[in-house]
Amino acid sequence: MSSFKILIGYPYYPAKDTYGDVEKIYIAYVERLKKAGFDVEAFCLTLNPPSYNLTFKELDQRWRRGDKFLLDMYEKLEKALEGKDVFINWSGINLHPEFVKKLSVFSVFQCFDDPESSADLSKPVASAYDLCLVGNIAEVDTYRSWGVRFAEWSPLGFQSTIYDPNLTYSKIINSERDIDLFLMMDRTAPWRSERVNKLAQAFPDAHFYGRGWPRGYLSNVKELEYLRRTKIGPNIHNSTGPINYRTFYLPANGVMQICDNKSHLGKIYELGKEVVGFDTMEECIELCRYYLVHDQERREIAANGWKRAITDYNEIAIFNRKIKIIETYILPRVQKQKTKSIALSQFKSTSKQRLRYALYSPFVLVFRALESVAKKISRRYLPEEWRKTLKWINVKLYE
Repeated sequence: MSSFKILIGYPYYPAKDTYGDVEKIYIAYVERLKKAGFDVEAFCLTLNPPSYNLTFKELDQRWRRGDKFLLDMYEKLEKALEGKDVFINWSGINLHPEFVKKLSVFSVFQCFDDPESSADLSKPVASAYDLCLVGNIAEVDTYRSWGVRFAEWSPLGFQSTIYDPNLTYSKIINSERDIDLFLMMDRTAPWRSERVNKLAQAFPDAHFYGRGWPRGYLSNVKELEYLRRTKIGPNIHNSTGPINYRTFYLPANGVMQICDNKSHLGKIYELGKEVVGFDTMEECIELCRYYLVHDQERREIAANGWKRAITDYNEIAIFNRKIKIIETYILPRVQKQKTKSIALSQFKSTSKQRLRYALYSPFVLVFRALESVAKKISRRYLPEEWRKTLKWINVKLYE
């Protein structure tokens, strides 16, 4: 077990109709890590929670104008980091790269939303961190192509809240299950709706749930009940992967997984023994039909997948994996050579500066608006020297 003192920065977004209270979920997870022996604490990185994270454009604008809410959160974060060794930005949100570069601890960026959110979330900030833990095994090299020095795969895993601890290898092999196919997934997403609809047409009596399905959502309790009864769980991603929770909670509950992104799936499980992969929806449909008929083969693959999932991809094993990766990069350095608590010096080094920026922020917005308008006006109506004057005033406000 690591002796690192770790602060986990978590998101808190509105999801009571789907996942429940996100903050309570993260706090409970951190408490389970503590009980397992990890020295961890939690910190909310969401502004005015529950709310959604800022896009990088919004984040950059707030940072440049010295937004009070953003900088106050940064100040609280720096205080929470006192005495810590490692900071993990659990979802990669809301921290400007210029702030991250000056943190006094080993900083870790983690993201499970690539490649769909890469342009707005990970790509603009990832290189500012000491280490990037990439949830999507297919996108690790993409991070390196951005100039990220250290990037490693770190799987999502499954949470203990959607897992049947009473399952055994023998039960999976010998017990009867009465649901042929089960899928809990948004049907309306345009990037996968066509593929999902093909599956629905091939298996009209299957148990499919989520937004866009006639049956709607299932509660976590009901979902776990259905997983216990399910034979096969198809898994379809938005693009590259595998990365989603289904990749891990399907086998963890004794469900035989048939998953896309076959080549990368083979890096997570043993194909044909622990899971089955496919490249096209036609192949997926044929595989589902095959294993519904060849039930003994299905049971053996499901049982082997269960064994792998609960051994390597439970939440404690996953976190311990993160620690081992961090140790690889942090130990040779011993300690970052940075002055403590300087990340906000350009904005908040004195109370006078804080007042200055609080007063100047409205003017900055006005001048930015004027500058934007000026760029669109003909030189005939707005001479070059005027434009230079506006730009000079804007710059001076940030000196």
